[in-house]
Amino acid sequence: MYSTIINTVTGLFQSYLTNKQHKAELKQAIHKKQLDEIQQGNISATELDSLSIQSRGWKDDFLLIVTVTPLVLCFVPEMGSHIKNGFDVLNASVPEWYMVALALVYIDTFGFRRILRKTLENYSFKPIGK
Repeated sequence: MYSTIINTVTGLFQSYLTNKQHKAELKQAIHKKQLDEIQQGNISATELDSLSIQSRGWKDDFLLIVTVTPLVLCFVPEMGSHIKNGFDVLNASVPEWYMVALALVYIDTFGFRRILRKTLENYSFKPIGK
């Protein structure tokens, strides 16, 4: 009896892993095709943003939670001073290059490439660290 249950569970798990692998291969093939089209210049920034939004995963939810949590906690009286202190520390000690890298992660994750182009044009004329 136990061997039947174990065999059934093992079979289901193997089917799950095979299905997951096929999905990953399909996703990789679609991604490769999109990269090929990008390299050929057939996809505009707007379409890239749309593709990014459609393929959202856990990192999008994580970044959204991390971004919104301090805003929500500011309305909790005991937390306001902690949030302010945290932002003061970030403002005083985080290097500018790190903030730019963090902004690029958000831009890529949430699909703001159109905004990125204009920002980079403006930022490229400003020396880093000034």
